[in-house]
Amino acid sequence: MNFLESLKGAIQNLKGNKVRSFLTMLGIIIGISSVITMSAIGKGGQQNITGDLKEGGYGKFTISIDKDDEEFRWKYLLEPEIVDSLKETNIFKNVSANISTRVFLELGKRREIVQLVATTSDYEKIDKTEYIFGREFLPFEYEKGEKILVIDNLTAKDLFGSADKAIGNKMSFAVGRKNSPITYKIVGVFKNPLEELIKVMGGRRIPRFMRTPLNTYDKVYNLSKGGYNSIIVESKNPENLAADMKNANTILEDITGVKGLYQVETMSNAAASFDNILSTLNLFITFVAGISLFVGGIGVMNIMLVSVIERTKEIGIRKAIGATNKDILIQFLMESVILTGIGGVVGVLIGVTLALIIGYFVNIPPVFSIFSISLALGVSTFIGVIFGVTPAKKASQLNPIDALRAE
Repeated sequence: MNFLESLKGAIQNLKGNKVRSFLTMLGIIIGISSVITMSAIGKGGQQNITGDLKEGGYGKFTISIDKDDEEFRWKYLLEPEIVDSLKETNIFKNVSANISTRVFLELGKRREIVQLVATTSDYEKIDKTEYIFGREFLPFEYEKGEKILVIDNLTAKDLFGSADKAIGNKMSFAVGRKNSPITYKIVGVFKNPLEELIKVMGGRRIPRFMRTPLNTYDKVYNLSKGGYNSIIVESKNPENLAADMKNANTILEDITGVKGLYQVETMSNAAASFDNILSTLNLFITFVAGISLFVGGIGVMNIMLVSVIERTKEIGIRKAIGATNKDILIQFLMESVILTGIGGVVGVLIGVTLALIIGYFVNIPPVFSIFSISLALGVSTFIGVIFGVTPAKKASQLNPIDALRAE
């Protein structure tokens, strides 16, 4: 028998038992579709979550003081003069003070801790937000230190019913438990930077974000007591990030005359770390889904072994009219590979469809990888070869006389 005759014989045998062939493929279909769905949704969620973080941190770095040394901690503060010195070099695109602190927000009779960022016009250029309603701070509001506030859309919806209703309302918060709350007017609502993460991960509590002008914060809480948390810098050319970080450190060391005082870190580190965590999680989920492929392969082997027993007499007749052990081995192996191969193709189609449907409902565009799909099809075919060898070998080694005597 040549290859085509063996292939034709394998297809005819499978078509003769359509229901059983379909049930045999079911394990492979479930395994492949699970892998494709998990992989596409996982990569889509990963891209959504880390995309904004990477974009936000690209070409930017922060400067802070090594707080381990108590002497340096209080002797050298990050003050407005430091920011001005960096700006005057004209090396960097934007330089801004960075104050990020937790404040106690008044919510009726209770207080809740939220994250407040005191911003400048340069800060808004470096750490851009997407405004949904209202507006960003105006130049004179930065200058005068108006008591105004912008909040994230999830907080606005939670506290006021919808993001648009928050505009013009007032909120009161205090820095530290001992300070009295001060009331601020909401002028804008921006997109919560963790909204995509919350969609994927869920969570009982919504992280709240607020921004107010730096001068407003300074008037109320007197920044001269503790300086800025850090300074945030944006490079003119992101490709020169490493050189700019080194330059900034050298400039500040020249000003203070102290070596090793400043910590200069790229802002993309957090995104890279988070990306690694999500990649590991995605790989683990895909591995778990892949276990069903192994179970499907065992199912194929079982059914093929049953098929060998049922077709013992047929094998005997074929051997009696000239079929060799190799012909029998190839035909049974082909049947196994065809089963898993078709199961793999159907599994890919179902997996793609499921990923599109789930992605639509959870608002995460799935990301399909040609490599993942090709790998899934390759693995399904490989499973057919691995789990089909034992039944095919058993069929090929049957003694023709014993096979003809079989009932």
